Amino acid sequence: MTQTVILNARILDPATSTDQTGGLIASDGVIVECGSHVQSAPDGADTVDANGLCLAPGLVDLRVKTGEPGEEHRETLASASRAAVAGGVTSMVVMPDTNPVIDDVAVVEFITRRASETALNRIYPAGALTNGLEGEAMAEIGLMQEAGAVFFTNGDEALADASAMRRAMTYAASRNAIVASRPAERSLSGGMMNSGALAARMGLSGLPADAEWIALARDLMLAETTGCALMIDLVSTGRSLEMVSQARQRGARIGVTAAAYSFFFNELDVGDYLTYCKVQPPFRCEDDRQALVAGLKSGEIDAVVSAHDPQPPEAKRVPYAEAAFGAAGLETSLAAMLALFHDGPLSLLEALKPLTSGPADLIGLPQGRLAAGAPADLILFDPGAPWLCQREELRSRSTNSPFDGRRLQGIVTQTWVGGKCVFTR
Repeated sequence: MTQTVILNARILDPATSTDQTGGLIASDGVIVECGSHVQSAPDGADTVDANGLCLAPGLVDLRVKTGEPGEEHRETLASASRAAVAGGVTSMVVMPDTNPVIDDVAVVEFITRRASETALNRIYPAGALTNGLEGEAMAEIGLMQEAGAVFFTNGDEALADASAMRRAMTYAASRNAIVASRPAERSLSGGMMNSGALAARMGLSGLPADAEWIALARDLMLAETTGCALMIDLVSTGRSLEMVSQARQRGARIGVTAAAYSFFFNELDVGDYLTYCKVQPPFRCEDDRQALVAGLKSGEIDAVVSAHDPQPPEAKRVPYAEAAFGAAGLETSLAAMLALFHDGPLSLLEALKPLTSGPADLIGLPQGRLAAGAPADLILFDPGAPWLCQREELRSRSTNSPFDGRRLQGIVTQTWVGGKCVFTR
């Protein structure tokens, strides 16, 4: 029996609104005890003195892209995992936009097997909603669910065909499977940055908020009529949250995620055509950023994701209009949320909940909490520690980050997965 004991920690468990000083005992990969009463370690236990640092559940990230299989020069499961545990991410869902696409049982099993062989954290595959992400024939949702796919999505390739979406959602509802959809009306989604006066002055085509609202209205209506559990992927505007709230009041089962960068940046941060800031959805106006923060405070947003989408240097070190969308994000999600704690809008527990129990509850994982019997996926972090984000020091294989050069606060010092220490700074 292997025991790990962490003492003298500030225990933070958003699932139970716990904020107290104490300790934690884990045995054989699960939490045995946690609380103020844990003041000493049993004989022979592996003991860590936290010295007052924060002990919290490991982060659960529902949106990570890698290049494996097919584009390993961008990112492998192993390299993404190394970046993840350094950022405190102990569980992550990889998106199906790979080559080949995760659209059948064989690829789901490949991801699961490769993760078990090479990854330091827990990796779950998301299955494609349609074959090849082409938006036509429905993929093998039932078989992939049985093989371990945790939800189903067309990734960044929004389904233009409402009939195809309705068929997929109807079938998913019969299996109690979750469908995730990033709302983006294709005919309005050919721009480079948030549509508005700034984009016009910069001579860049815009990505209007209307594209999100139009697609969102369709998907919310289909969720109501089919009874499907729908996860709105990467919401980026305040009006979108209002639409979701109305659908929830009508009984629709809706979950909402947003990218960590959407709470930290606005469109002005694109600056002098910074290609590291070219992401989908784009940085919106300040009013939308503030509305998203308010949505976190009220609980309308269930999960904050890294939206990790690494790109090689040759895809970013080009003129803005030619640059690929995407940014590395696994190592900066925690600091982005802690900025909202340091600046005052959120308490520390409110900042942590959408990174831990919120996403875990959304897809039915037992992680994300410090309860007896839960997996011992833990992080020890210093919420006030200052650090300078420098792309050369990021552990992702592709180091394009909008946080590059930013001074941040909050750093992970140690990470455990299943009671095993997998990262020490």
